Amino acid sequence: MRVLVVSDTHGTLPIDLSNFDVDAVIHAGDIGDNCFLSEFYMFDKFYAVAGNTDYYLDLPENLCGEIEEIKFYLVHNLSAPHRIISSNHSKISECAPNLVVFGHTHTPLIEKKENTIFLNPGSLGKKGLTGYRSYAIIEIDGSDIKKIEIIDVKNQSIIKTYENEN
Repeated sequence: MRVLVVSDTHGTLPIDLSNFDVDAVIHAGDIGDNCFLSEFYMFDKFYAVAGNTDYYLDLPENLCGEIEEIKFYLVHNLSAPHRIISSNHSKISECAPNLVVFGHTHTPLIEKKENTIFLNPGSLGKKGLTGYRSYAIIEIDGSDIKKIEIIDVKNQSIIKTYENEN
């Protein structure tokens, strides 16, 4: 199974969703437009949370879900500088996810801590401090996250990657 992960679109979609051969989409907030949100509903499995600019959208602030046998926790703003926000910390503990997906910082990140992978796909709508727009593709096989790639929209180059060592 392949999953497209995006965040911080802010009402801009510089990719054509119909060109992606994916089974699910995760949006980590700051969607930016209710009409724009409807484009994501072409996917049977679409998960989204509200970001700090999405106060008018009827979306949860966080979500504990499952794709295949991978449990994930989805939130827009995971942390304050240098620490996970306490409300997120307790919800992550309750959810016990294999994967934590977040946005807000506009900075791509893949980091494994113990048995949990933390993923920020970067910003798809605004270049921000990185100077590029990005998204992530996750490859899942049952209970294994086989591979994660964060990709630069402009030249389709891989910015960051994670591969399961098993």
